[in-house]
Parts: sequence; structure tokens; C-alpha cells
Amino acid sequence: MKLYISPLACSGAPHMILIELGLPHTIEFVDLTAQPHVVTNGGALYTTVNPKGAVPALMLDSGELLTEVAAILQYLGDQRPASGLLPEIGTMARYRVMEWLSFVGSDVHKTLGPLWNPEMPEAAKVIHKRNLDRRLSHIEQHLANQPYLTGQTFSVADAYLFVMMGWAPHLKFDLSPYPNLQAFHERVSARPSVDQMHRAEGLPRLVRERGDVGADDRR
Repeated sequence: MKLYISPLACSGAPHMILIELGLPHTIEFVDLTAQPHVVTNGGALYTTVNPKGAVPALMLDSGELLTEVAAILQYLGDQRPASGLLPEIGTMARYRVMEWLSFVGSDVHKTLGPLWNPEMPEAAKVIHKRNLDRRLSHIEQHLANQPYLTGQTFSVADAYLFVMMGWAPHLKFDLSPYPNLQAFHERVSARPSVDQMHRAEGLPRLVRERGDVGADDRR
């Protein structure tokens, strides 16, 4: 499998899960600062790979392309059912993970994403951050008595939320009012897959250089 990624983008979640599961894969960087976006290695237009122009995109060994974070995370989890990262099909535990994947994608990600846009008016940022507070407050309360979104076990939904919360210092939103969420982020940060993902993506250097990428590109 080949995963198309961009450092600091939401593609970090499936990248992390590929590492967690020990699935053979390669990564291909996409330059989201280029307009139109290009594949870094060779300079091909990224839309020739993924017509949506967004990361992540997962090229399967069959040659099929799978897009959208939640779909890719579910696909990867199903490749190693014994891992526990995605519960068995048909169980309520599975639907709970899907419920959180939907919430993180539609409520958290889509509230945060526009804040990357340097042209966003300050008044609009205030509205988005107010909406973000409602969503994070819900998660904060949910994590009061459990370490992960669905209970005691780390899942693919936690990987997605972890990457979103990693945007906090870059988008200048404060996590200190959410101590349970902060503890969650620190807990997941300690997983070996996070360090491996960061090293593979070169994040210590690139994080400081990517503040000008537009909102739509952080999908």
C-alpha cells in the first residue's frame, strides 16, 4: 500500500495506524503549498492521483484508490482485526468507534480546518473557536472517567482526534481549559507509532515551515 500524505495534515492519522498495525506500506509526500498541489517526488499533479486533491489517499495493492480519513482508518483497522483498533463488524463497540470518527471528522476537523486560512477574518475565527469550545467541552466531559474515546482501549478514532489536537499550537487555540483532553494527547503521544510517524514525516523541521497552507488543504 502507498499512503499519500503531507506533514501536519490529517493524513498523520492513517499513517500512525499503518505503523501501529505493522502493515507494509510506503509514503508519498504531497506539496500542499504548491498550487495546484503536486507529488513531491517527480512533481506530478496530485489530482492525477486523487481528483479531490486532498490528503490522505491510500493506493491499495489492487490499484484501487481509497480516500477520506474515516474510510481509510476503517479499512486499515479491518486488515488486522485481532489488533482491537477497530471492533468487530456488527457490534455496538464498532458503531461507537464509527460514531466518534464521524464526530471528529464533521464537528472537530471541519471547525478547525478553516483556521489554517491566513485570509480568514478575525470575526470568523472568533465564531469558529467558540464552536470549537462546545465540541472540545463535550470530549472533555467524555474523557473524565476513561482514557480513550470509546473506553479503555485505543482505537482508530483516537488517532484521528490526536492529530487534530496536535494543531493547537499552530492554530493558537488553548487546550489548558481541557485537562482531560490534554492528558489524552500526552497519553497518545507516548505511543511508539507517534514518534515513528513524526520521524518519517520530518515534522520537527517541517512543522515550523507550514503555517501558510490553506484550510481546504488540511483535509
